[in-house]
Amino acid sequence: MDMSLSPDPRIPVIVGTSQVSQWPEDHTDPSLADDAVALMSQAVTAAAEDSRVRQLARSIQLTAVVAGLWRHVDPGRLIADELGIDSPLTMRTSFGGQIPVSLINHLATEIAAGRLDMAVVVGGEATVTRHRLRDVGLKPAIRDEPTVGKVTPWGPALDMGDDVALRRGATLPVNSYAILDSSIRARHGLSIDDARGRAADTWGQYARVAADNPHASERSAPDSATIRQVTPSNRMVSWPYTKAMCANNIVDRAGAVIICSTAEADRLGVDPDRRVYPRVGIDSSDAPHLLTRDRIDSVPGLVTLAEALRDRIGDVSRLSHHDIYACFPSIVELTSEVLGLRSDFVPTVTGGLAFAGAPMNFAAGLSLAAMVRGLRDDPGSLGMVHGNGGHAAKHAVSVLSTEPPSDGYTEINCGAHPGPRLEAHPDVISDVVIDGFTVEHSRSGPTRAIAACRLPDGSRTWATSTESDLITTFLDNECVGLSGRVSAGQLEV
Repeated sequence: MDMSLSPDPRIPVIVGTSQVSQWPEDHTDPSLADDAVALMSQAVTAAAEDSRVRQLARSIQLTAVVAGLWRHVDPGRLIADELGIDSPLTMRTSFGGQIPVSLINHLATEIAAGRLDMAVVVGGEATVTRHRLRDVGLKPAIRDEPTVGKVTPWGPALDMGDDVALRRGATLPVNSYAILDSSIRARHGLSIDDARGRAADTWGQYARVAADNPHASERSAPDSATIRQVTPSNRMVSWPYTKAMCANNIVDRAGAVIICSTAEADRLGVDPDRRVYPRVGIDSSDAPHLLTRDRIDSVPGLVTLAEALRDRIGDVSRLSHHDIYACFPSIVELTSEVLGLRSDFVPTVTGGLAFAGAPMNFAAGLSLAAMVRGLRDDPGSLGMVHGNGGHAAKHAVSVLSTEPPSDGYTEINCGAHPGPRLEAHPDVISDVVIDGFTVEHSRSGPTRAIAACRLPDGSRTWATSTESDLITTFLDNECVGLSGRVSAGQLEV
């Protein structure tokens, strides 16, 4: 970067990132392993060290923690206290896979407006250790929470569905994304086998990147055939997804991203080659439930986000590096299609949730950390990190580069796109058409068919069946568009 052209001192810049991992072999006694707070504290320290500025952590004003499965009231205060830093402000977010990207977008705006000088975004879990403790009859140690101070909540509530959706299996992401998959497949006119092959091919790209990620949980780089093949160790979970096609949040891992103003980076003496600038951040949202959307195979909020991205940066081929959120194959296919990404692009810098694995809600945070490091190795290029939350309902992207934006940082909020359809009464009796479907599996085999069903008046309802003949029909045939009948949530075709 030409430092003779000094950027605006309020332009936000990322100066340090990190990932830290803990493996079972690190502590044969799980009671001696680090908990989530300890791992997140290590991540903050490592991110500060990544800036190559001694004592940089002392300048952190805000410790923003992305929500996890732990139950701490103010984890940011615990982290600050553990590190002995005077971070006067703490934040704890809501749940959602888009949160790390949305939060970086928000903090960049706060910095650009002069309301903040430096913050750290951190997330982490010690889920493997928690499981190991449970297996030997122990519980994780409970940390004393601080009695003073006030944590700031941030982020939208995550709505995964009501009690009816819960009973009928629709709140589980693996089921909803499999249903989304069926609807996309039908729109493209693909056979079930061809669609599974495409999904496995995409997942193979993620697996190859994970093989080179020292923090990845699965580094064996399985090929497409292995990913789709049902075996005892790779069972079917929700048709057409095998275990290898599903997100993995069972990790002992944490990561952190430190963002500050250019003026603060200058004051602290951060070298230009450590600086990566958020250039534009875009957020959008959709109806939280698949049932109320006009079409299950399209996501209007994501379409609007893509339009805003193209308006801001022009041709998306300008993006040299990408990380498309990858909880399940359907969201990768849909996002790539909507953004208009070329067919040969590399979709990830980490390996995705299936192979790299990530703490709950923090996969995109680890992607931001990895993207920053990748951009430092490719100065001047553009990279994009995508986050997705809920049932393909929350969307966020951040475009970054080692070159500062000439016209300042831009955050765009595309707003909410409420669904135009109604949910039918859960006890309705009616003829229906199937708009999307899956078959839930246990370790012993298929257990329940689940379908999003459209009534003649345009409303939808969830319906299920445990009848073996119907399950076989769902497994062997394209059933999107199939007519049937629903009675109080029970499906007949």
